[in-house]
Amino acid sequence: MKSRDSHTVMTQITDSPQINTTLKIAGILAVFGLFAFLAHGAFGRVPVEIDGRVALVGIGDSVAEIVAEQPCSAEPGDLLAASDRHVVVPGGGKPLAVQVNGRAADPAERIRPGDRVDTLAGTDVVEPTAEETRVIAAPTEIVGNGAVLTLAAPGSAGVQRVVVGAVSGDVIASETVVPATPMVLRRVGANGKKVVALTFDDGPWPESTAEILDILKEEEVPATFFMLGLRVKKEPEAARRIVAEGHDVGNHTYRHVDLTDVKPEIQRREIRGTNNVIRATTGVQPEWFRPPMGQVDSSAYREIKAAGLRPALWTVDPQDWRKGKSAGKIAREVISGAKPGSVILLHDGGGDRSRTVKALPWIIHELRERGYEFVLLGDLPSAPKSRW
Repeated sequence: MKSRDSHTVMTQITDSPQINTTLKIAGILAVFGLFAFLAHGAFGRVPVEIDGRVALVGIGDSVAEIVAEQPCSAEPGDLLAASDRHVVVPGGGKPLAVQVNGRAADPAERIRPGDRVDTLAGTDVVEPTAEETRVIAAPTEIVGNGAVLTLAAPGSAGVQRVVVGAVSGDVIASETVVPATPMVLRRVGANGKKVVALTFDDGPWPESTAEILDILKEEEVPATFFMLGLRVKKEPEAARRIVAEGHDVGNHTYRHVDLTDVKPEIQRREIRGTNNVIRATTGVQPEWFRPPMGQVDSSAYREIKAAGLRPALWTVDPQDWRKGKSAGKIAREVISGAKPGSVILLHDGGGDRSRTVKALPWIIHELRERGYEFVLLGDLPSAPKSRW
């Protein structure tokens, strides 16, 4: 009787909704506890010795994973230049080596608790070399004392065989197979006729170009203006006035670059782009070209000629652009330096040209007093009558 009553009571308890809910929650908690236990076993940290220090790593981590994640005392080797052994790529040599418990380890090997891991520095590696054939640009020689450049000898490129570092590009050895011959440019000199040509560079410029044009108009003096393409874009009205008042226009590159310090494609863009801007703005195709700083090499000379231009330098340069140069000093240097056929270099752009503006009437009056006539650059007796 007692046993049956106990069974009845237990049946009533388990049939209770509240008790069923409690049991379900307990079961869920037990499952989560099992997952937590398994997770701890799979993803827990265990101690190992790495280069003499104790570190906690993941259970089942590979040698490669530990080296990637843990600070090591050893480093990979470097990639060195074949020329002088300077470092080209840090860490680009052989990778560091790893030992586990005193033996060489495979990167995929799994680490066990208590293992001793030692890293050994990788060795440096010298880059491989490659052999190339290179073109030697024809050097340029300029002879004579005149202002207008003409071609005396075309020159020719040479051929060079070089050994270079495949990564650094350093030249290790070279041999000239075919020597280059120089392009010779002759500066055409003056003759005995007392004429001079005024030229102005780096414009058009606000105020100073207009002031110079006013003086030239009043004195009835022609001049040649070597203009920058960028300045023509900024001062189109001044550029058009130069042409309208009978002066010559010349090309002085777009941004005043040293043509000997840039690649041929940039030389071409600077020269032809300026031609296009001047022609579109003024309706006139430039005839003359003056290289910035007077720097010209064989490559630049070919680009100048290909653009249909005649290269010109100068024979009298008072360096009116120098800071502190007085108007009087500018005028005196021009007057004392002038000779029959001289090409005078002045500037209407590139900065404050008030001293040049002030010196200009003095220059004109004094040279006229000495019997000189002012002409355009192309009207000098020494100037070739053909572009070619």
